[in-house]
Amino acid sequence: MFGEVFICQFPFTSGAGSKHRPALVLFDLPQDAIICRVTSVLRGGPLDIVLTDWQAAGLQRPSVPRLDRIVTAERTILGRRPGILSPGDLDAIRRAWNQHMRL
Repeated sequence: MFGEVFICQFPFTSGAGSKHRPALVLFDLPQDAIICRVTSVLRGGPLDIVLTDWQAAGLQRPSVPRLDRIVTAERTILGRRPGILSPGDLDAIRRAWNQHMRL
């Protein structure tokens, strides 16, 4: 599931509500998935990865997965799957994660 884009009710970080939006699967767990928010608002932080092949991923406009906006969610909230990231975009996600998210 890594790299698949789904439409879901992505929860706000405050815990108060959610928004219907694309989400990128980062990790596939038995009953859950770790997902990050995908947005068309470009802010340019080190954990915002500009997708070069956003149309191939089924997105409607240029988009950015935000690796600093992640949640663990039940797989049941994942709705329609418009697409999957291209190999180049998947590599960019992996490189950014490995560079910035070390424990």
